[in-house]
Amino acid sequence: MRTSLDCLPCIVRQAVDASRMVMADEPTVLKIMKIVFERLACLNLSATPPEIVREVHAVIRRELHDVDPFLSIKKKSTQRALDIAGSAKVAIESAGNPFAAAVAFSIAGNILDFGMRSEWNEALIAESFSKALECSLKFDDTALARFHDEIATADMVLVLGDNAGEAVFDRLLIEHFPRRKKVFYAVKSSPVINDATREDAVEASIAEVAEIIANGADIPGTMLGECSEEFLRIFHTADVVISKGQGNFETLNEAKRKIWFLFQVKCPVIAKHYAYSVGDWMILEKSRNDSGCTKPLR
Repeated sequence: MRTSLDCLPCIVRQAVDASRMVMADEPTVLKIMKIVFERLACLNLSATPPEIVREVHAVIRRELHDVDPFLSIKKKSTQRALDIAGSAKVAIESAGNPFAAAVAFSIAGNILDFGMRSEWNEALIAESFSKALECSLKFDDTALARFHDEIATADMVLVLGDNAGEAVFDRLLIEHFPRRKKVFYAVKSSPVINDATREDAVEASIAEVAEIIANGADIPGTMLGECSEEFLRIFHTADVVISKGQGNFETLNEAKRKIWFLFQVKCPVIAKHYAYSVGDWMILEKSRNDSGCTKPLR
């Protein structure tokens, strides 16, 4: 997905908010923003939004001398997710369709995203998880069955992780995969926004259900041209690829392989471009030969 002019105000807002999370000193934040504006003035709109965001956050980390400005909010997200996970697991296992419920809680976890918004909103987080079971009943039965069956017959599944904290609910989904299989869970190689790294995945106990692999990049999405050879080998040979989050959707929705996308629509630009609605919970199926994704299967 190309960057739109309408993406720029959001990227600028992200830069201000991220800088203030670490440094409240206004002159320092202003210095950072001047550098960000210089970078944005030279940007190529053919790049995806996550590529632009990666450059902006690289400036922030360098100028603040902080390799992981979102570390505290990542740890808070993981702890909050772990607090919820016990009741979520009970709800999943007592649901009429545990697999559908596990999918819904995995999508509910996508609310733990601090790129689109930097403030902690407990009410919004609680609302997302409270409606997980309700949303699981609204999924397209045919599509959900196809998703289930593809995982059931797979020998290797690759899950592309998104945010710290969200990974806890990805673990619950993996636990409810039909039939035992080899599962890889991909994370970012180094910190960017609050995307999960190896350390965050370990804290979420992903290692109990999957092999954690770094994708070789620090983009808040998955740009195949910048990923490691090891990751690409697994990406291209996995029987099923499950992509979590909006950033992965923005960077992979035109990839030449079958992918299942699970995320919440938080961006009005994406919603308008693809005829979705902000707030939609998405299970999107993209076939190997599609130039883009099919209609929402929600």
